[in-house]
Amino acid sequence: MKPAGSARHDFPYARSAGTFRLPSALRDEIIAHAQQQAPHECCGLLAGRADTAERVIRCRNAHETPVTRYRIDPREQLDAFREMARRDEDLVGIYHSHPVSQPYPSPTDRAEAHYPEARYVLVSLRGTEPELHAYRITDGFVREVALGE
Repeated sequence: MKPAGSARHDFPYARSAGTFRLPSALRDEIIAHAQQQAPHECCGLLAGRADTAERVIRCRNAHETPVTRYRIDPREQLDAFREMARRDEDLVGIYHSHPVSQPYPSPTDRAEAHYPEARYVLVSLRGTEPELHAYRITDGFVREVALGE
């Protein structure tokens, strides 16, 4: 499903705004992925519909410096988009971890946020308890999104 008038991207989009529903089981799965990949950043996609994540798609961090950066493996991303299209799902979020820093989009995260309709979910492992937050990033501007069940 492609947004109306979009010739630039060929991937599923979620169009609605508001509270992002990220069930606790999916939050736990994202946190587990981050913990398993530490000290490297983990990354992945969230599939669902409208404002609700229904499925976590773990992806390989293909960046040359995975301790401080992430890049979703392009082949995995393409395969995930095709599977979402087959399942009539939207791309509702993109997640990654910050193993030692705050769960806020870095300048690099903001510059490389190419999916303005997606929520960017960040998990930080800097403290004793993981911290998880969601954001919308549009033209480099960050807006926190409320997380709901």
